[in-house]
Amino acid sequence: MLRFSHLVCIVVITICCLISSQNVQAYDTQVTIVNGTENHCRPNLSCYNPFQVNVSVGDTVTWINQDNRTHTVTTGTSNYGPQGIFDSGVIMPGKSFTQFFGTVGKYSYYDKTDMWPSGLVVVSKGFSHAELSWVPNSLQVEKQNYTSNGIVITKQIQNTGNADAVSIIFTLKIKNQTSLFYNNLIKLDIPAKQIVPVTFVWANAPSGQYQLFFDANSANNAGDMNANDDRSLDLISIPPPSTPVQNEPVPIIHQNFTISDNTASVPEFGAASCLALMVSLVSIVVLSKSGLKL
Repeated sequence: MLRFSHLVCIVVITICCLISSQNVQAYDTQVTIVNGTENHCRPNLSCYNPFQVNVSVGDTVTWINQDNRTHTVTTGTSNYGPQGIFDSGVIMPGKSFTQFFGTVGKYSYYDKTDMWPSGLVVVSKGFSHAELSWVPNSLQVEKQNYTSNGIVITKQIQNTGNADAVSIIFTLKIKNQTSLFYNNLIKLDIPAKQIVPVTFVWANAPSGQYQLFFDANSANNAGDMNANDDRSLDLISIPPPSTPVQNEPVPIIHQNFTISDNTASVPEFGAASCLALMVSLVSIVVLSKSGLKL
């Protein structure tokens, strides 16, 4: 029979494994190398979008090359050269590079093939915070009804952090080349790990082409460390008034330019591994008591 102390040891290890499998989680943050580096990536703030990412120890960052040219992700700066911490090598168009971060620090990086693109990875110990980003290709623009010129504008925001974002102020400004046509705000709560639609109503919207500037003012309210993700630019084209067909919406053309750092879970030491460990321990104890005969 197994000794009581052996059973206690096995039970304690099993419980610890199950707890760790529930609480220990790593994340992969995505950074996009945007298309248009020959124009210094305008109108984007950086050729790496977002320019700065904030991760915890044990997380990974994946760079995705959406440009039509090759690039690198190399620690260092264009002024002083590589630092030798990590270097992706050549990332072909459509390909990606993933780097694990196991040490607290700030890691500046640049592109050895271009010298213009640069970015920053900030690695800290894990803590609870909200992290907001606009969901790519989530913009919806619809007529409010057939009898008015109002439109309903909806865009989704996601909180990839591990804390709720409470009372966040969202603003929408609508401009054309010369004038500001709309400037409004709403306040919403975004629970952790949730996606929430943010909706604005623009009454008496005239026909024309417009730029939509969305902003989530969360940096001071929710502990959001990456303010680049909180802004979004979209273009819409509203056609002139016409006689609508019954039950057929008036076409409103829109184009989305938002790129966010989507966060996804990375598998860790799970319950199945813990179960295998427990079985192995039981086998060892049994064999040690009974003896293994050759």
